[in-house]
Amino acid sequence: MHIVVLTDHLIMKVSSCPPGTQGATLDIVCMYRNSLLALRHKAYVASMWRDNIYIDHCAMEGFSSLGNIQGIPVDALVVIIKRHGVDNVLKWVGNFCFFCCPISSTPDGKGGFAHCYSIDIPSILSITDPLGIPWHTKVIKGQDFTSAITYVGFVWDLEKCMVSLLSKKGLKYLVKAQSFLSLAGSKVTHKDVMAIHGTLQHIYFVYRQGRPFLPPLSAFISKFPNDYACHHVPKSVVEALKWWEAILQNPSNSRSLLPCIAVDPDVWVDASTNWGIGMVFGQLWSTWRLRSGWKADRRDIGWAESIALELAILWLLCDGHTDSNITIHGDNTGIIGTFYKGHSHNVHHNDSLHCIASYIIPSNITISPVYVSSASNRADPISRGILGWPSLQILDSLQLPVELLPFLVDV
Repeated sequence: MHIVVLTDHLIMKVSSCPPGTQGATLDIVCMYRNSLLALRHKAYVASMWRDNIYIDHCAMEGFSSLGNIQGIPVDALVVIIKRHGVDNVLKWVGNFCFFCCPISSTPDGKGGFAHCYSIDIPSILSITDPLGIPWHTKVIKGQDFTSAITYVGFVWDLEKCMVSLLSKKGLKYLVKAQSFLSLAGSKVTHKDVMAIHGTLQHIYFVYRQGRPFLPPLSAFISKFPNDYACHHVPKSVVEALKWWEAILQNPSNSRSLLPCIAVDPDVWVDASTNWGIGMVFGQLWSTWRLRSGWKADRRDIGWAESIALELAILWLLCDGHTDSNITIHGDNTGIIGTFYKGHSHNVHHNDSLHCIASYIIPSNITISPVYVSSASNRADPISRGILGWPSLQILDSLQLPVELLPFLVDV
């Protein structure tokens, strides 16, 4: 089973499992080296050492057909386990994941439920032990049944229907991204780029907002004519990796596996250089003035428009929106285009995009900015200081992020 297919199966399991569902994992010891070779194949899988030729009885590491050799007996094991009543089984190479749903539930007197299950680890081992399956002990690899399981490098929370990157993996990948960035001033090899690209493709499963930050690496890979050529890292790749670096520095990011619902909460945003930022939420409005001197160090109206979008998203999060694809109306085509591309040539625009991604990923929110003309933008007058009725002003003002305090003031 391909890893993409496997994760799709996991999403379906986790997002649709009934309350009380638990999972467990078991891992086969040295899966490849414990895969026996067929007698008729042994003559073609030999090793030479000190002028002697040795016939292998099991598969060797690095053998190109290992996937098929280990896959056949493991697929048969899955069928055997399911035949014994353990229906919910997934496997990746020799790493097995089991799910069990409650067969009965009773109130526990504390506001929750006590669940009863039909399978546990001993019952699974009673099936596999007569077959001689060499499982790792749970202390080394694997875990007992619980509501959150670690599998293929991710943490799957069955109770909250969420997936996140394993903490030690996140730190490892952050160091890997930073190490590649440190090479930006020198030449890199095809292998260097393939390694970081493969890592980011893997974790994109959690960080879905990272989609626009993968094509620069794919394009760079295509520039290498062979494995020995070296090239300088282009600016587009550096900017993409800086986004990944910023996201990986927040280890608490997770992705909800619940489906997103399209929502239009009637949100409008705008910014003007002579006043500040205006936002409209239905009949309510809010505004912030730009402080004197804000327009410096490449901060421009595009940055202000991006901050307007960022603040609207923060307000929506405070309003409790989750698991939604939210429409936001604005009149700056440049910022809308930048948002969909995921990056800008302006470093301050990129900083705002990084912040937006870090806000919406944990709440399973996607944003769909929609262009409207300035004349139709309901936030346009507010952004120019033509304020609405005082009774409709949002008085419980949103707390500005610390990095914006030098540039914005509440009105």
